[in-house]
Amino acid sequence: MTDYRELMEILSVPRPNGSASERETKCRLQDWLTRRGIPHRVHEFRLYPYFFECIGLWLILSRTVLAIAIWERWGWVTLPIALLGLLGGTLDVAFHLPLLTWPGARRGENILIEFETPEARQEIVFSAHYDSKTELLDHSGRMFFLKRLRFGIALTMLLGFWGLLQQGFANSPWGQVIFWMGAALAVVMLMLAWGFGLHLSLGRFIEPSQGAVDNGAACAILLGLAERLATGQIPIVDKKITIAIFTGEEVNMQGSRAYVRSRVWDLPVATLNLEVMAQDGETIYWQQDGNAFRLIPTTQWMNEAVATAVEQVTGQVARPAGPVNSDGFSFLSAGIPATTIGTLDKRLGETGFHRPTDHLGRVVFERLPQSVEILEEFICSMNKLPSR
Repeated sequence: MTDYRELMEILSVPRPNGSASERETKCRLQDWLTRRGIPHRVHEFRLYPYFFECIGLWLILSRTVLAIAIWERWGWVTLPIALLGLLGGTLDVAFHLPLLTWPGARRGENILIEFETPEARQEIVFSAHYDSKTELLDHSGRMFFLKRLRFGIALTMLLGFWGLLQQGFANSPWGQVIFWMGAALAVVMLMLAWGFGLHLSLGRFIEPSQGAVDNGAACAILLGLAERLATGQIPIVDKKITIAIFTGEEVNMQGSRAYVRSRVWDLPVATLNLEVMAQDGETIYWQQDGNAFRLIPTTQWMNEAVATAVEQVTGQVARPAGPVNSDGFSFLSAGIPATTIGTLDKRLGETGFHRPTDHLGRVVFERLPQSVEILEEFICSMNKLPSR
């Protein structure tokens, strides 16, 4: 029987990307698997652990220079400053090119546990992430800036052209009006840039999150599933079951994206990703996954299969929820059927993560083995996966 308290002791410590604690957590999880005779391997990739810190500092620096250019009437120079400011960050987040985020790059390590029969004709990937993150604001507070991201981009571009307008009307009676309008818009841009930039860059310097719920509990559930599979308590018959425990999720899903790109998908496959599991509220599945630049609908037939499995085990109805930003996005982006399952806190709902409020006290231990049962029911229901 899986000792979930031992696992949650391992998985309830701050473990930000690039830290000694992150590496120690990976080693302790490997040791746990080795002591139980569960075969596993490590998938290595290039990790940029200070991803959001770099973007946050760039937001502050580039937008401050742009504001100064407007206030000091630098004219046409504002346009290349604005374009460069937008290029940095957009390439990193949307196109995964480390223009800004390369400092501190190191080796990242995902843990992979694979079970396969010679007759395997379909694959199910279960995933969760073992890294954690701390931010100035929690998820709900951060949404204030994310909802205004497109406005901030448009405002930055507008101010780039505003310098040309200032230059063109420098000797006109309208010159002062145009100047003060640009100066006021620059203040608005600075407020957004500094607010979001500080949020992204200062998290490592405040009281850290334990990451017990996001996403320690999900990893414990997957390890419990691995133990049951390894001891033959869950028959897999004609399936390949892959359990992927990723790092780098909290820095733009780097670990899962590298894994998806490294694989040859020679079987029909579906992915069930786990986030914020084992809280005291209802079970949910997210209908969209992605980031501020792109959202992809999760796979409908998988949502239905998850909801059925939850009802079979708990007697409760899982409900759909709004968008999430998770490792499931890496699979959906590659055209692989995927969805993400999670739970709510009765008091905090979907809030309180990336903050000290994400601690071991939020984990309902009885729901850890119950969640393994849900995953077992899900496996049994996947008799035939749609072809890709």
